[in-house]
Amino acid sequence: MHKIEYNKNYDFVVNASFADIDTDVINVMFQDGRIASHFLERQLEKWFPELQFVNGKGFDHKNKNSDVLYDAKCFTRSGLSYAPSVMLGAGRKIVKEDAHSHANSIDYIACDIINFPSVRIRFVYGADMVKLYPSTRVPFNARKKFFGD
Repeated sequence: MHKIEYNKNYDFVVNASFADIDTDVINVMFQDGRIASHFLERQLEKWFPELQFVNGKGFDHKNKNSDVLYDAKCFTRSGLSYAPSVMLGAGRKIVKEDAHSHANSIDYIACDIINFPSVRIRFVYGADMVKLYPSTRVPFNARKKFFGD
């Protein structure tokens, strides 16, 4: 269990299994944010007891000790998008002004799942995301800089 600190990397190794599916197959599946996010949202509460999963509109967690809201986002081979989920997906459009407004009101939990079962977590301020990545996307080639490697 860890205390939340911003702009610090936390490294974990996840032991994921499901029925008779080979571990190698599961590990590849969990490199897809659409799959990993649902599990990580719940696991984050275990790693960081200050978090409470709430599955709110535009955020996934709140801090039990403050009014801070967090949205967990997965860093995959496509990079990381901090735009609200309602703006992501086929046929949807990112409205930067709305995404920036939202980001300025919450913070983010970046979940690096590129090397799953190794998972790296980083808490970042929403306002910093807007300032550093106004496109609403952290490109894959900025991953090392984003995580301070």
